[in-house]
Amino acid sequence: MSYTLAITDFRLPDDFDEAHEQVNPLLHQSVDEVAPVFVEFHKRVTAVYPCICDLPDDLLDDGVWSDGPLINNFKVKVPVIGFVYRKVAEAAPTVIQMALDAGLSVMDWQSGRIYNPD
Repeated sequence: MSYTLAITDFRLPDDFDEAHEQVNPLLHQSVDEVAPVFVEFHKRVTAVYPCICDLPDDLLDDGVWSDGPLINNFKVKVPVIGFVYRKVAEAAPTVIQMALDAGLSVMDWQSGRIYNPD
């Protein structure tokens, strides 16, 4: 199990249930190519929190991501990224802010919150 966030390149409804209805059908729809906005977001977040595939064995326990390679999570219309629970408090707020700064929206299943850029 992991703490997961959906990242969208479109504005989400402020109501969590409405956002979930909109996002759910897109979670498993593959794309031919990762959208440039997601490529850039991936680049930025992995500069701060490296993909677990890029960490040396002795630093794997320091990784924040629950799976890897992280870029594979972006090969769908609505990417879902997961954090190991022990790193959520450290990494999730930073990653959410980075998404908002990139003009992306975030759906947090665990808190039932929606984050949209201003």
